[in-house]
Amino acid sequence: MKHIIFIMTILLSALYSFSQEPADALRYSWYIQQGTARQQAIGGAMGSLGGEISSSFVNPAGLGFYRTGDFVFTPAYTFLNNKSTYLERTEKDKKNYFNFGTTGFVIDGGSRNDKSSAYSISINRTANFGSKILYRGQNNQSSYSQKFWKK
Repeated sequence: MKHIIFIMTILLSALYSFSQEPADALRYSWYIQQGTARQQAIGGAMGSLGGEISSSFVNPAGLGFYRTGDFVFTPAYTFLNNKSTYLERTEKDKKNYFNFGTTGFVIDGGSRNDKSSAYSISINRTANFGSKILYRGQNNQSSYSQKFWKK
């Protein structure tokens, strides 16, 4: 009975496993600038300056600049437009959707002995994996296995 359960677990987990392709290396290695509108306006340097909720992710000591509480909500609209060509066949993918950027709040913890404190709970979008890259075509010219053929 234990062997049957083990084999069924392996077979069911195979349904949910996905392999990677070369396009995934590009997709997972390149991050689009994210954060609040203020942070994006100065090229992502706001987290190191402080006084911005984005410093929660980069430099938590920057939250010490807060003297009052703050609520941040950053809506975003994403325009995805991909086009790929392989062996004279072109594939296109276009998707537009609404999402959230940095969202959260900061609570002033008060100040004691010339030291201020603040507490933050926030979320941040680090990357967007909603883009689909597709390429396909009939290759009658070469094969990956040619290097294994003996001549």
